[in-house]
Amino acid sequence: MSSSDYAISVRNLGKRYLMPHRRGRGWRAHLREFFPAFAEQREDDYFCALCDLDLDVKRGEILGDIGHNGSGKSTLLKLLSRVTLPTPGRALLRGRVGSLLEVGTGFHPDLTGRENVFMAGALLGLPQREIRARFAAIVDFSGVEQFIDMPVKRYSSGMYVRLAYAVASTLESDILILDEVLAVGDAAFREKSQANIEKVAHDGRTVLLVSHNPRAVTSICQRAIVLDGGRCVFQGTAEAAVALYLRNLHGLEQSTTPTTDNNGFQNLTSDKKRVTDAQSVLRWVSLHQAEGIRTTQFCTGDTMIVRIGYAGTNVRWPYFAVFLLNDFAERVATFQSTHAGEIGAIAHAGVVECFVPQLLLGEGAYWLMSDFGEYHGGTLATCLDCVGNAINFRITLNGYVGGVGVSSYQGRVQRTRWQATATVLPMAIESPAPPSSRDADVKPQ
Repeated sequence: MSSSDYAISVRNLGKRYLMPHRRGRGWRAHLREFFPAFAEQREDDYFCALCDLDLDVKRGEILGDIGHNGSGKSTLLKLLSRVTLPTPGRALLRGRVGSLLEVGTGFHPDLTGRENVFMAGALLGLPQREIRARFAAIVDFSGVEQFIDMPVKRYSSGMYVRLAYAVASTLESDILILDEVLAVGDAAFREKSQANIEKVAHDGRTVLLVSHNPRAVTSICQRAIVLDGGRCVFQGTAEAAVALYLRNLHGLEQSTTPTTDNNGFQNLTSDKKRVTDAQSVLRWVSLHQAEGIRTTQFCTGDTMIVRIGYAGTNVRWPYFAVFLLNDFAERVATFQSTHAGEIGAIAHAGVVECFVPQLLLGEGAYWLMSDFGEYHGGTLATCLDCVGNAINFRITLNGYVGGVGVSSYQGRVQRTRWQATATVLPMAIESPAPPSSRDADVKPQ
């Protein structure tokens, strides 16, 4: 693929900021800040907001950019939008660039919405006649028609972003850079924006989207990158990028492949992240097939047996719970001892067993969360011990459903019965067109 097929090409891109007060305060720090060329600078005087990024984005591609706060996402967008210049490296963008970095960027607060639309178009290099031709579409998309001649400083944040996004997307920039545009506005605007982003990419334009909404990234983007500490730690499919980001966020294991050395058994007393420090009751957990064989590999529809070893209980009405989490760290199944009636009195130490007759879950990697506490009736309970990442396992469809597969984040999986029947389509309201000369000789049998 030639370089001209890429809308964005980034090589060794980075941004460093001088932090003069890292080595104390006083006049020496001010000297380093205001006269950096005449003051001694050390490497630890700088903060690297973005480091050594290499990235290629194809024309017509929607690329997601995810990461926690301070990971370098906004710095990357500002470098690509030419708001700030890189320290090392270079970024080549082919085509007209439209950006919406944050609420307040690009609009003058004292100008009206109408005046800001024309100013934004002029900054993109568009003649006024072209802006006027698209002005009605911009106002209609933003939904702020009755406030278009009001200064934008009186707009709400949702109105502001709606108008700014309408300008950036409707003026047909070749590269659209969006920072958390789907986080502001109501549900109707988010759905409209998502459909518009997909249309923009379908028209051959390129979109770079920063969002903390995993569903938005996976539903809109084909690829995504994950930034952490100013460095790109992953480039690949949007689903894999979001899964890695959420596993890091929730402290789950990094590998999506279940460990085989534990053979379905995990000790919970060592190096496991406990949600609460009230007690340490949960000691181990094991996964079994219907025959009792320990394993971390299951198929959709299989029976799963979860055994939990415990010790040191001293509550009157204990409960045990098992939660299954998918690759997005979303809880997809809940099994509690109280759902099957009271568990009753239990020994000071022992083993409880959770029998799951059918695993109606899609294909993918899963994590098991184990929970113990005291039940007070109704929805009232006190959690006393919880291990968020007790053990991980994998589920494969293995022919449970045919054709298109089902992933772990697509919910419950269950066979259904389908039947096709021959039906006569209703007659069209309009009268059919007269037959052509070619069809006139064809007679029904």
